[in-house]
Amino acid sequence: MLSEGSALAAGARSLLDVGGQAELAALVERSAVELVGEADRWSMGAREVRAYRVVLTVSAEDHVLLTAHPNRLSTLRDAFAAAARTPETELGGLSLVLALPPTGAGFHRHAYRDAPAARAEPPPPPAAVLGGAAELCKARKNREAEGILRRASMEQSYVQAAARSMRRFLLRLDPADFARIEREPPLAESLTSAVRDAAATADDPASAVHFGLRLDGPVPELPEPEARLAHSLAGKGAVCVPITRPDGETWLAVIGASGVVLVELVPGPDKAMVTRGEVKVPRLRVSADVLVSAERADVASALIVAALGASKIR
Repeated sequence: MLSEGSALAAGARSLLDVGGQAELAALVERSAVELVGEADRWSMGAREVRAYRVVLTVSAEDHVLLTAHPNRLSTLRDAFAAAARTPETELGGLSLVLALPPTGAGFHRHAYRDAPAARAEPPPPPAAVLGGAAELCKARKNREAEGILRRASMEQSYVQAAARSMRRFLLRLDPADFARIEREPPLAESLTSAVRDAAATADDPASAVHFGLRLDGPVPELPEPEARLAHSLAGKGAVCVPITRPDGETWLAVIGASGVVLVELVPGPDKAMVTRGEVKVPRLRVSADVLVSAERADVASALIVAALGASKIR
């Protein structure tokens, strides 16, 4: 037997198919639809109806598909409204919610309540919202914002706002990323928007997002291909630390027993695997194309360690 949400979704999907909206019909098919809360009582002229709130939980790609084109979301809402309309019922609202990893459920499944008697299950950790925001930036093809979120950590608290509580997220960035968003307000807005969209629920569509420095706790994992190079260098007795990422470029400080060099990851072919340059300390440039495999990263790391003058080369 179909649930009320599934039946409503099937009706909306049929209307979209008949109306020539096959793409939106397929989106409804692969998404989760559910009714939330108690029905509201509406007076519509001589009619007394029950208005139901509906939540549509979608993937990051589908979230972008709908929010980037408001007319699509409007078409979708009209289909659900038509499917829900009877002499006694109406659609009270359609909320778009992002499916969060790893369960694929929306954040409203674990939303905060002012006075909960007990929680059937613990709320998702802030990392789930952070992961959803990163996936959303990936779907939006915003690689800079995605990279910053992958390197970030997140904390969550609740603050009293008027008669209800509001979720507040503190997004902790590494120093280079923090300095960059100060210089680039549009990038900061992209991060804020992604976190808010990932945390949106049927009851609490808005949340507050603040930025801070990641000064303690575990160091965030390096993204590829940096991680591949760092792993190889560690085996040779050298430490690899990201120091700045100006304009999307990556600079690493490689520290060995006898010195320090700067490594700049640059795009392009690997005709010259490692080339030299001079700043205040020896600087090396490594072609990003070199780091496509662990074996080639190992060759590059050997050249870097040689530049350090370290002795632990295996």
